[in-house]
Amino acid sequence: MMTIFTILLGGCGQSMLDNDTPIMDRSQPNEISYNIRLSEFKGDHLDYIIEAQKMERFTDRRLLYGYGVTLTSYDRNRQVSSVIKADTTIVDDARNIIFANGKASFTSPGGGLRTSRIAWDRNVDEITAVDRVELTREGSILWGQNLRTNSKLSFAEMEAVSAEGIVDEKDLDW
Repeated sequence: MMTIFTILLGGCGQSMLDNDTPIMDRSQPNEISYNIRLSEFKGDHLDYIIEAQKMERFTDRRLLYGYGVTLTSYDRNRQVSSVIKADTTIVDDARNIIFANGKASFTSPGGGLRTSRIAWDRNVDEITAVDRVELTREGSILWGQNLRTNSKLSFAEMEAVSAEGIVDEKDLDW
């Protein structure tokens, strides 16, 4: 009986209780999900719904990495205000910025754009796309690069612009 008691005391020695727990690797996500649909709310208002084939969440940094993504944003009236589709997307909730990469597109009631990289700073409602861009508004198509616009696509600033569409002569300002 005494031998069993000694073995039990020796088995729970100081070395087992004092093991250091390694620091969690911040490059590893807290959660990985497949074929997921996630709704994000601001108070009682639906802000956006993100659907992805794969999603990695980093809760401490408030980051979401999505692959094969459709992100649908809503206005206060619960109407769709925009849709982003991309091969990869990063939603940085800490800075309120969305990055879309790969075959990236953005559509809103004001039109649409297609490019390889989109950055949307939602704090100031500014969308930038530095690569080649195809911008469609009211049946006209503009091509260029270094686009700057807003989520309604109500204006567009671009470099190296070419266009296709119908122009009324009285709208020309030569």
